[in-house]
Amino acid sequence: MSVLSTVALTAPAVASALPAVPPTAPDLSEIRGYPQQHVLPVWPDNPADASISIGVIPYDDIAPKLNALQTASDRVSARVAGKSAGGYDLYAVTVTAPESRAEARQQEIWKRSIEDEPVRAQQDAALLAGYKTPLFVNANIHGNEWEGTDAALRVIEQLATDTSPETARLLKRNRLVFNITSNPDGRVAGTRANAAGYDLNRDLTIVSQPETNLIRELVVDTKPIITLDLHGYVSPTLLHPSTPPHNVNNEYDLYIKHGLPNALAIEQGLRDLGYAETQRARIPFRDDEPGVWDDFPPIYVPSFAMLQSSIPYTIEAPLNPRGGTLTPEERVRRSGINTDVHEVAIRTSLRYIQDHRAEVLHDQAEVYRRGWAGEPLRDIPDGYVPGWGPEDDYRTTFPRAYVIPSGTGQRSEPAAARLVDLLIGSGGRVWRATKAFTADGRRYEAGSYVVDLHQPKRGLVNSLLEPGADITDRVDDLYAGPAAWSQGLTWGATVDTLWDELPGVRLERTYDGVAEGHLPPGNGDLRLDLRDAADLLAVNSLLGKGVAVHRLADGSVVVPGTAANRRLARAEVRAHGVTFERAPKHWQGTRLDEVVVGYLGTVEERDTLADLGFEARALTAATLATTLTADVDVLLVAGNVTLGNLSPENRAALDAFLARGGGVVGLGTPGAGFSNAAGLLSVTATAGPSLASGVANVVNSGGPVSASAADHSFISQPVWFTDLGSGVTVEQSYAADPLLSGWWATDGAGGQSAAANRASVVRGVSGGGNGVVLFGTDPTFRLHPKGLQPQLGRALLWTAQR
Repeated sequence: MSVLSTVALTAPAVASALPAVPPTAPDLSEIRGYPQQHVLPVWPDNPADASISIGVIPYDDIAPKLNALQTASDRVSARVAGKSAGGYDLYAVTVTAPESRAEARQQEIWKRSIEDEPVRAQQDAALLAGYKTPLFVNANIHGNEWEGTDAALRVIEQLATDTSPETARLLKRNRLVFNITSNPDGRVAGTRANAAGYDLNRDLTIVSQPETNLIRELVVDTKPIITLDLHGYVSPTLLHPSTPPHNVNNEYDLYIKHGLPNALAIEQGLRDLGYAETQRARIPFRDDEPGVWDDFPPIYVPSFAMLQSSIPYTIEAPLNPRGGTLTPEERVRRSGINTDVHEVAIRTSLRYIQDHRAEVLHDQAEVYRRGWAGEPLRDIPDGYVPGWGPEDDYRTTFPRAYVIPSGTGQRSEPAAARLVDLLIGSGGRVWRATKAFTADGRRYEAGSYVVDLHQPKRGLVNSLLEPGADITDRVDDLYAGPAAWSQGLTWGATVDTLWDELPGVRLERTYDGVAEGHLPPGNGDLRLDLRDAADLLAVNSLLGKGVAVHRLADGSVVVPGTAANRRLARAEVRAHGVTFERAPKHWQGTRLDEVVVGYLGTVEERDTLADLGFEARALTAATLATTLTADVDVLLVAGNVTLGNLSPENRAALDAFLARGGGVVGLGTPGAGFSNAAGLLSVTATAGPSLASGVANVVNSGGPVSASAADHSFISQPVWFTDLGSGVTVEQSYAADPLLSGWWATDGAGGQSAAANRASVVRGVSGGGNGVVLFGTDPTFRLHPKGLQPQLGRALLWTAQR
């Protein structure tokens, strides 16, 4: 019995009517036919390109190769689709049979219909016969996993030049879209990360990097039936589907029924290559225990693509060509086999789409239909596919809608606008209320955002907005964290859940988050509560322009309301959408100066400081003597520093910094260890398990760091503080029930019970007069927890100038 026919689920009746859908893409008049060819700029020869040593194509040869293929064939369309963090061109290539403008327009209409009118699309004979089913190949996202690029180019060349009737028919029925090298920085340098230092395959729902912005754009715009993310190196070849835990928002029945049989077909194709190293594959769903290689977080390309109604795969080619012990011939042999493996994955997946065309088209539309209809996720019976059991049952309950308030009900307008932009950019749909309304007993102002969960990509939207699930009792392992993310709780905006009602108010579709900000009229002094990175940007901008900014005891700031200051404040409102209010009468505050931060940490600290508008200096334990100069006001410690190992010159520089009253902000156990070793604040820092991560419940004391902070925080290996020395004040504590969502062992020395009611953020002044703040939460993790960034900014201001 085939996998596809093991069990059939009975679908509920089709909804009788679906909401009207505004257009979501460029005007149809802008659609062009194919080919859409461009002469790609050619990069200079680079003998240092790390690709060369393993026998794969160097980056500077890619553009000439694509230019030649465009000249030779009207089936190939290549463009520079963006720039990498390091400034390299990012190439997007479409391979398909030529289309007139009218034909391309019809393809676009059909593509939109699948999402916007899925019931009609499932029954549209012309669509089912004529739509070009898309396949998306994302290659080389980890720079030192090269061969996906070479496989993509090989397939493109073959399809471009083959004159057989079979290939002609294939390209009349399909579009293949390739991201040729999604990490050219790493390809050239031989590094996993891009030039900015980020693992791009952890960034798909943060979208902090230009490369991931393009990947997201290609997935959302292409609507691929199958997505392939080409990697290395795991032996034997590893490919999806994955182990549980599964993302709770997926229509997993519609994925696994295709995901598993195509994986088995790829495995057979690898056997047919004839290499000893490709005689079997590792399919985690079939071969591994829960948690070993899961598809739980939406941060990976395949996990994100599944939430877009695609059938996704990570393909990990088997043979590592890196390493100094390999001969040049062995490197080339290995990279050749890996290229063959990726080619098999592309060709097998394309064949699967053809062999099951009607079903995969129906099921892609079915994901969207269920979303529009608001149907519950399916209860998938044991044995639905071979190996499916209770351990695979991960589901959520969708609310009716979310409201992201505008006006007085919103804690941060810039945070709300940022969240709305993320939802829309990721393929979600957001509306705005044309009038004030009441829902679930709460009053909302006109202009509030409403996220109706009766929409096609509800799983994607809900994955970003819902609190998440506590999976502690279900698995003992995860491939990687975080175990919960919830931009709805960790990005700093107020987001309300409506379980049973859609607001009874006229809604208009919006395509952009807007933070208008506010400056009160008159000539009084102005107060700014620091609730978002945008507020810190405004403060640091005003300080840079010489404005007298004063910090109040609660951590907010006041700007004297002179005419000149008001003009400058109004400019910050326009630039950042921040909201000033009237300052309290008879206020008293500490005059601030510009703050220079030296950081011992990673690119995450570097870029978080940039997001907050601070001037930052990268420090290392070996360079303190030359970098910890007199103008550095605060030391941010996020990495381990052993004071006893400092050279005399570097220790003298540190001692001088502390002697002049420099502030210290420490993150996690490295920050606490530094504080203890330097004799600043005395605390005992305890770390939870390395796997522990997610959204934590916290209690804020209302001090200068935690005033106006939310009741939820983000943790990645949580830390808590006990045995607090004299003068240490608790700014924030973990709640009695610390974990809202994610994974964190309940008991034991590192468990939730040990952290309950313990300090998560503390502050104090050392005997030498140094302001010190220690964080046990994680405000810089991959630039994700944007709602914690203002806490870090407040800490930096407090420690710099008390």
